[in-house]
Amino acid sequence: MKESVRTKAFPMKFKNIHYICKLTMLFKVKDWNTFMGKKLWIYVGIVVGCFIVFAACRPKVEVGSEYRAILASHDWGEDTCYVYGHKTPDVDAVTSALAYAKLMRSLGYNCVAKVSSPMNRETHYIAQRLGFDLPELKSAVPPNTRIIVTDHSEYAHSVDGAKDAIILHKIDHHTDGDILDDDLPFVRREMVGSTNTIIFDFYNQLGVPIDDEAAKIMLAGIVSDTHNLSKSNTVKADSVAWETLATQLGLLDQMGEISKAMIEASYNYEGMTDAEIFISDYKDYEVNGHHFGIGNVTVKQAEVEDMINRLLAVAPEVTKLKGRQMLFGLIDVMIPNPDFNNTAKPYVKQGSYLVYYGDGTQEVAEAVIGQSIREGVTYSPKNLSRKGNIVPGITKQLE
Repeated sequence: MKESVRTKAFPMKFKNIHYICKLTMLFKVKDWNTFMGKKLWIYVGIVVGCFIVFAACRPKVEVGSEYRAILASHDWGEDTCYVYGHKTPDVDAVTSALAYAKLMRSLGYNCVAKVSSPMNRETHYIAQRLGFDLPELKSAVPPNTRIIVTDHSEYAHSVDGAKDAIILHKIDHHTDGDILDDDLPFVRREMVGSTNTIIFDFYNQLGVPIDDEAAKIMLAGIVSDTHNLSKSNTVKADSVAWETLATQLGLLDQMGEISKAMIEASYNYEGMTDAEIFISDYKDYEVNGHHFGIGNVTVKQAEVEDMINRLLAVAPEVTKLKGRQMLFGLIDVMIPNPDFNNTAKPYVKQGSYLVYYGDGTQEVAEAVIGQSIREGVTYSPKNLSRKGNIVPGITKQLE
């Protein structure tokens, strides 16, 4: 049976208040003059005394004991359980796998983080900058391997072999996909800016100390996926985790500079082939029998035309490589933030282009974005995201 950490957390907070209210209801005051006079201390003393006795006699519950019991009930097997983020992993996918595997090991479970495909330059940069080791590549798992998935909810995004694996946990911040919540023993899925924010909260609820290595790993994922708390899907929990971890590491004054360097590393395509650029941040999807893929690249304003031409030229090769019927490429255009004092957000988006290739893609792209500005290209002055705009729009058209 699926268990949710959050659904078990909230009732605990109100038990003391509930019992105090029950105790005070034992004393119904009819004569307020008497109550407010010399006998006031008697009533107060009785209530306080009863509460002290209740608190002393009530069994003490270890922090996170309920959650630990849930985890202990799972069939972990004898072999290693692998923790995977999504394919073509970004920083949040890699670090959430690392952080969750580390958390599980601290609880006594043999979990190791892996990646199913090569990591991007932003991930390599921040790992070197903060000083933590990256997981090794393991592109497929044999049947009945126990795995945990983080930062994704689709089999198309998961490690090859996931459909025949035993998925013990899903830790994610996306909408439910075909790796269904109801089919898994344990799910923690919340609409926050970074999967690492969920794992940070998990550490605290389980009472597991966050050492500096774990702090570096989780902070890297939160900074990347929220663009240093500047993205629209950032919530208070992300900010709390970011500040706590940055303070612990003594990095509060450096976060603006670190974020800027991460962004610049993310769109450094020097030495990469055009096909490698297209799939550097790429995901596969399937809707009603339609197989399509979406790449996402980021460029400076002066580089837009060149990138459009390069992606269109290599689209047939990528379509064949990925075995897709339809292929799309979202191009984010970044400019320096006009507010030079805003070090937390050194760059801002200025519109989005969508290139398309394959039968039926023009109709779909124009329905989602608008009229083509040239063959194979649509443009929106709005700042679009793959997760929030492109995927839901294409899905609606194909359904």
